[in-house]
Amino acid sequence: MRTLAHEVIRQAAEAAGLPADRVTGQSAKDNATLPRPRVEVQYLTETFARTGRVLDRRREVTATPPVQRTRRELYTVRLPVVAHVLADDDAWLDGFCPAFVAELPRGLDDARGLWVAVRVQRAEYQGYAERRVGNAVVAPFIKRSRLFTIDFTWRVATEEEVRLLTDITITPHVGGGN
Repeated sequence: MRTLAHEVIRQAAEAAGLPADRVTGQSAKDNATLPRPRVEVQYLTETFARTGRVLDRRREVTATPPVQRTRRELYTVRLPVVAHVLADDDAWLDGFCPAFVAELPRGLDDARGLWVAVRVQRAEYQGYAERRVGNAVVAPFIKRSRLFTIDFTWRVATEEEVRLLTDITITPHVGGGN
């Protein structure tokens, strides 16, 4: 799921105007050698909720023998991902962030054909505090950033297969007794 989340964030960032190959994992420490603007992705703790509901039930009568397939959701899993957008330019950051959120899909199907919902939960601004020396504002290195918390909600499911009856032979018992 982490691979899918990283790919969704990478595609949305590039569609919003981020230069290619600027979506990375979280770095240990910000330094001048890492290029800006960039997006750093951090994965938080997954939470599982037991559900057990039926997602899909379908009959395949053309199969030999005919079967009924039931797809049952066992768990709903929520993976919060922090996308940290780092930039030197306020104007670029103000233009990029709404475009980035707009480019994120509502959801998509994973490799198993199950729906993965994508939702931006919140955004936090960082680096906007003024540094002062006496009454003067000093800004030697402008480092602006926004932290987006994006939830990816997906499912753990099983599929059950039950063979259907094709014919029934009823043999009545005739005679003798009640």
